[in-house]
Amino acid sequence: MTREKLQTIINEFSDKSPLNYLAEKGAHSGAQTDNYAKNNMYQHTLPFSEDMLGAEKESGLVGMRFYMHPIFSIARADDPWFLDIKRPEAVGEHHLMPKDWLPDAKTVISFFLPFNHATVEANKKDPQVPAIEWVYTRVDGQRFLLALGTAVRNALLEDGYKAVAPYTEDSYIMQVNVDLPPGTEHVPPYSTNWSERHVGVVTGLGTFGQSTNFISKIGCSGRLISVVTDWDIEADERDYSDWLGYCNDCGLCIKKCHGNCYFPDRHGKDHALCSKQIRKVCEPYAPRYGCGKCQSGLPCDHKPMRKKA
Repeated sequence: MTREKLQTIINEFSDKSPLNYLAEKGAHSGAQTDNYAKNNMYQHTLPFSEDMLGAEKESGLVGMRFYMHPIFSIARADDPWFLDIKRPEAVGEHHLMPKDWLPDAKTVISFFLPFNHATVEANKKDPQVPAIEWVYTRVDGQRFLLALGTAVRNALLEDGYKAVAPYTEDSYIMQVNVDLPPGTEHVPPYSTNWSERHVGVVTGLGTFGQSTNFISKIGCSGRLISVVTDWDIEADERDYSDWLGYCNDCGLCIKKCHGNCYFPDRHGKDHALCSKQIRKVCEPYAPRYGCGKCQSGLPCDHKPMRKKA
């Protein structure tokens, strides 16, 4: 495996995978990806079945692309910043380390999948109601996100390496409700045992913004997934020295939250209030959900910012 080969793999998969394009309703039934249902919040809103995925042919949205070419960055598995994630003010002691996923881990690769620019532009139009393009990308596009992690994992396995994509594993836990499933009580509500955003910061892919959004090297409108592997390759250097290095504290992401879900003084979020707000504004799209107002219409939409001197 080389960096160039990896970039080719993810570019080609992004272009050719049918899961990266909005299908006609029911067209992808049976095209399940690892842990799609388990790790989607729709299960906590309304009953959901696979044949609900996709759009009506008359919508004019069939064929819409979810994500553009991903970017990636690599960290050593023993990078001390991984230990920082275990701090209570970060995620907590329940957050797993790379070697918890793969004892022979040498590196962690984090991928940022940027939303289609047209989707970001559409989500700027109404200050409160999310664009249907954004909601489709968040829910229907989840399958491509997981499929990309699986594709990278498989490519590394084929090249003779060991690899795990935590987000796709049965041991991955994402608590999106206060009612904790049995056996997962050690992970508190609205938390996870593998935070893709925190991992992305460690790898040098980007940093947090004031609203806890992730600002990558190409902006904040997108999603993240990572792979832990024994591929022994040089890590990328971080061009920031703290977890908010790409944020210039303009505060617009917080101001755009019409649910007042953020705590500007502590760079945090009221997750329960955010969840309630998303369900409210997404009633027309139920059981789909999504908002993205803190990720669109910002100076860091498509590029990182820097703290002002």
